[in-house]
Amino acid sequence: MKRHNKIIGIIAALIATGCTGITEPETPAGNIDSEEDTGMTITVGLPGGETDTRLDFAEVDFEGRRAIRTYWEKGDIIIANANPSSNSYAYSFNLAEGDGTSTGTFKCNDGTPQSLSSNAWTIYLPGSSVKCEADYLNHTYTGQVQKGNGNMDHLKDFHTLRMRCTDLATSIRFNDSYIELSGENLDESSCLKLNLSGLPETTPVEITVSYTAPNGYSSSCFSTHNRLTEWFGGRSPVNTTSSKMTLGLEDFGTCSDIEAYMMMSNYPVYLHNGGKLKVTVTSDQGVRYNCIKSMTRDVTLQGGRFHTITCKEWGKEAISNFDGFDHPEDGIIVLQEASAGSGADIVIMGDGFAEDKFEDGTYAEIMTKAYDDFFSVEPYRSLKDYFNVYYINAVSKDNHDAEPYFGVGGAQNGAVNGSATTVFNTTFTPGTTSITGDDSMALEYAMQAIRTKGGKNGTACTDENEVSYRANRALMIVMVNVQCHAGTCSLVWTTGSDYGNAYSVAYTALGNNSEEQRRWTTIHEAGGHGFGKLGDEYGGLKITGFNTGAWHNLDIYHQLGIHRNINEYWGPEERADGWSLSWEDTTEDNVYWNELLGGYGYEESEGLGVYRGGYTYENFFCRPTPNSVMRSQFSNDGKFFNAISRWAIWYRLMKLTGCTNASDFKSSLNEFIAFDSTISIETEPLTRSAVYDNGMLPLAPPVMIQAEWTDGGTSLRTIR
Repeated sequence: MKRHNKIIGIIAALIATGCTGITEPETPAGNIDSEEDTGMTITVGLPGGETDTRLDFAEVDFEGRRAIRTYWEKGDIIIANANPSSNSYAYSFNLAEGDGTSTGTFKCNDGTPQSLSSNAWTIYLPGSSVKCEADYLNHTYTGQVQKGNGNMDHLKDFHTLRMRCTDLATSIRFNDSYIELSGENLDESSCLKLNLSGLPETTPVEITVSYTAPNGYSSSCFSTHNRLTEWFGGRSPVNTTSSKMTLGLEDFGTCSDIEAYMMMSNYPVYLHNGGKLKVTVTSDQGVRYNCIKSMTRDVTLQGGRFHTITCKEWGKEAISNFDGFDHPEDGIIVLQEASAGSGADIVIMGDGFAEDKFEDGTYAEIMTKAYDDFFSVEPYRSLKDYFNVYYINAVSKDNHDAEPYFGVGGAQNGAVNGSATTVFNTTFTPGTTSITGDDSMALEYAMQAIRTKGGKNGTACTDENEVSYRANRALMIVMVNVQCHAGTCSLVWTTGSDYGNAYSVAYTALGNNSEEQRRWTTIHEAGGHGFGKLGDEYGGLKITGFNTGAWHNLDIYHQLGIHRNINEYWGPEERADGWSLSWEDTTEDNVYWNELLGGYGYEESEGLGVYRGGYTYENFFCRPTPNSVMRSQFSNDGKFFNAISRWAIWYRLMKLTGCTNASDFKSSLNEFIAFDSTISIETEPLTRSAVYDNGMLPLAPPVMIQAEWTDGGTSLRTIR
């Protein structure tokens, strides 16, 4: 529904008598005129006076204005269901007239006769998702995200309405009926407005409203789903409750005053005398500000009403030095919860950060920067909603004391190890870009993050099999507290799928005093190797003892969803070097990504083709584009994932989150093209060779670790 000033949409309720039974709808014969029948219509209007059944509730905002007003919007749909235990007699009515007004005419386009009638109807909103009792009872209020200060657009996605209308004496005929907002049989969502002022200047990312009950009462007062005392159909309602509600915040910027809205269920919230209601605002740095209200009387927040909480006095929560593994409630931050698909998990953590780096906010800053870095480039930018992302405090005994290594000519590559004791025991090899660490410890931290806050709305995930299953398929990003040029990914692989369904650990140094170095190292290691399972596209070495077994191994990797951006190469250059093989030349017709060549414009937009060199070698392997983030990511023309890499990333994510029915990678081409055509890839012309500046070496190739599934596919055991 259209919102003018502060607006959300609500539908009507039928004037009705007692709810006593259901009969099948009548469909009289001979009542359809093929020339005159244009479909059943009803008119839905708002009452002229104040009412306590809408989200207006006769409550006023500042200066006597109505807090929320109601208008119809093009695209609104209501459902009229004659048998709410199923969808069998659910009829859809679309707004035909009245866009932007308080009175709308809705037309049924289901081909039903004009005189269709019944003595028992149930009205539902929104008709796009709620069509029967089961839909209404299973509707969840978790996962709400408000995009912008004062914005109310998200409410329409969570608001629901249900109106029971029965009259056993007279069949209720809908055609040309007028329906008005009134009546006691209306059930609908309630809304909580949060007027928060006087905060320190901060960029908020989350608001949590939590309740602690006095002795003798339960703190779980918020219903996560709609609840009814009487419903129709055999399916039991969810009836889950929680002691807190969480609202994600996006696009807020730095502010000290917040106007936020949460949609709540139709069920009352009971707050008892002596209890405490706490509003917590979490900043992008992980700092939390609390406003606590002590209840001096019993208060009931009625369902279907509009309620307001005003907070002006805030206390800064002590910055926690608690390690997230030992104190998970305090040491794990949910950065986002997936709103599309089943959700793929990313857990960010740091190594070599002692307590002082938590106290001054450094750790939280690095964690959120890694999060922003990862999603700053396509296709991850457009696929962000498919991910669950957490960061977990990893408090090291010492700050990392490895010193950047400067070689001959001043080139900086890697670091010289010190004696610091760190959580993940990360070490460097001077003169290289290699980092090693304790992968098994990183996996344990990831499991703890998912276990503690991997449920809906940041709640616990109590199924240990699910915890293990998800963590063993997650991406772990370990930010190492050393200012140097280095990064390495431990890429675990196994058989049994064609989308690389095993975890990775991407170790990333902070760059040599360069935000861009850190950013693109994170994207290369975590986005390229770690999640995308891509291979390096740079060359440098020459294979001097080649045999076709190397090509065979790459073919196996392709079948398992790994290194899809690399292909074997045989051509005139190899023959000129003295090699003699009976092998077909590699061309655009037989390269692994040949389906992307011709018809899609990738040749023109990013130079997609066949380019000798890749997989760290100058010969026998080839890459898809002259440059990319997997070759020389610090060059202006290398700051993008090429088309085959985007396809591999997209396919893996869709398979992990259950969002494609494609039987294998190649059969998903049309789905990928449909997605890829909607995003914009920014590439720069190739103006020079893809080389590293100032003697910087390419980032180290991934460490390939073979494993096998155990415990019914929930855990991995390393083979080699």
